[in-house]
Amino acid sequence: MRRLWGRANQRSSSLPRNIQPTSILRELLTPTVLIPLLAMLAVQTLTSMADLTVPVLAPEAAADIGVAATLIGTWIAALYGAAMLSGLAAGSLVPRYGAVRVGQGALVLSAIGLGLFVLAHPLLALASALCLGAAYGTVNPASSDVLARHSPVRWRAFVFSVKQSGVTLGGALAGAITPALAAQFGWQTAGLILAGVLLALALTIQPTRARIDDNRDPSRLAAKVSIVAPIRLILSDRLLRWLTVAAVLYSGVQVCLFSFLVVYLAGSIGMPLTVAGLAYAAFQGGGIAGRIFWGMIAGGAISSRWLLILLGLATAACLAVVGLFVQDWPTAAVFAVAVVLGGCALGWNGLYLSEIARLAPDGRVGEATGGAQFFFFAGAMAVPPAFGLLVDLSSGYDIPFVVIAVMSVCASIAVALANDPASETRQE
Repeated sequence: MRRLWGRANQRSSSLPRNIQPTSILRELLTPTVLIPLLAMLAVQTLTSMADLTVPVLAPEAAADIGVAATLIGTWIAALYGAAMLSGLAAGSLVPRYGAVRVGQGALVLSAIGLGLFVLAHPLLALASALCLGAAYGTVNPASSDVLARHSPVRWRAFVFSVKQSGVTLGGALAGAITPALAAQFGWQTAGLILAGVLLALALTIQPTRARIDDNRDPSRLAAKVSIVAPIRLILSDRLLRWLTVAAVLYSGVQVCLFSFLVVYLAGSIGMPLTVAGLAYAAFQGGGIAGRIFWGMIAGGAISSRWLLILLGLATAACLAVVGLFVQDWPTAAVFAVAVVLGGCALGWNGLYLSEIARLAPDGRVGEATGGAQFFFFAGAMAVPPAFGLLVDLSSGYDIPFVVIAVMSVCASIAVALANDPASETRQE
């Protein structure tokens, strides 16, 4: 263990010691970096908000749809199943159409998904999951391709983490805004309002296409799209394999919290939906701060791999506390735990994607991201239904929280096994 820590420190010591916020601003606040980052961040935020609006609305929507609220786990599984497949294709579609066009397609398809959900029919709710998932699966490969080309090498982890903060920002907006809209206008109107915002963003980012999609190749044939090559790429590299095993576990834990935290706080603990929604927003807010902070220190103080290890262990500790919640806990204490849990459980994605981009072969970042995403979306697809079933079988959340805490520890072990001295200095 000392030897591994020494290697991480050796890598950190090779980086500039005068890393200051002003140096970050000088390198990042340029049109070349900032315009792609803001465009991809906006797409990530609103597509994530669309996906996470449904779990927030689940306690009210389930009755109108005619299903149990705990079936949100099955809905999430369908969403990530669709995302797994669309992500594999996106790595080939981005070079032909460009990241902005792919992002616009994701926004439109997400709006359609929300439109289907608010019709309050079980089959249409399932179709909404497929639409939202197919949209969501294309966002990471598209943005990774852009950001890997436009980000300064030493700030890549930070840039990826800022973009990935859009996932948690979308969740925070879903938790803070959606319950209020539902209380004022009804849950169905709340969904339609968000669908309109998605369509508006699709139009807004059109002027950025000339700059961001400047490397697209319109002559690339759709027949060249492969859903097998990205999987082979991940499986052929030992380091990518172990990192992806960890991501499967991390994503399963993360999506369980995305899916069940409001249901747990409102349904099991007895919080009002608006208060549970604010706790969910605090959880997502902690994730935003965590992703940005971890990405920043990964540029100098500690390697991304070591941060991934520590975040898994910290998540397990936080889950142990969440399992102790009861109705008479002070609201402020619940919010504080939610913030810390968000910083840990939601903080890994940007670090992980930056590692994938670092280890991917030249010109295949989008493809490698799509392949990695296929596997960690599998965790997001498989774990929430199992979590929901375990809640029903055990008549509570104690055992399910223990299970996902153990998964977090196992994820840390998998990252530790992705150890190769050469990988610490591998160049992009």
